[in-house]
Amino acid sequence: MRTLTIFRHAHAEKADEDIGDFERELDKRGRREAKQMAGRLAALGLRPDHLVTSSATRTVQTAHILAHALDFPLARIRHDDRAYLAEAEQLLAIVQHCPDEALHVLLVGHNPGLSVLASRLDAGRDRAELATAATCTLRLPIRRWSDLDWRSGECLHAAAPHDDVPGEDGCE
Repeated sequence: MRTLTIFRHAHAEKADEDIGDFERELDKRGRREAKQMAGRLAALGLRPDHLVTSSATRTVQTAHILAHALDFPLARIRHDDRAYLAEAEQLLAIVQHCPDEALHVLLVGHNPGLSVLASRLDAGRDRAELATAATCTLRLPIRRWSDLDWRSGECLHAAAPHDDVPGEDGCE
């Protein structure tokens, strides 16, 4: 049994002619939401043993906030250039190549790929688009990450910063 937590980066500043999309940083709201959601994951005991993030500034900043709250060493965060604005198929391939000793992988990335990934992995239903700083955790009945395939997961927990119902798993 494996666990995959999918986390969309937190709210970021707007791109403009001085700041390209890749370099966009979290804004004040994004830092607040990332801390809030990291706290929720920690309270639920959803602590990864492998963390993969897109190399974009906003995803790296989100991953650092998550790592801090989840006692995950910053030096062990894996930055993957392929995850930047990746489609679901590419994200699936990234997860399929995670080390088999990792039982819980946390993937931080971008929409629309992350939302499509969460929806296509969840055997129970099609998921709505992930808001910024939203998360979806799936239980996966697989022995190795390379066995991961579409519709193989069961939602354990899903939440977004604007959700205010404690105890709800957000999977329905």
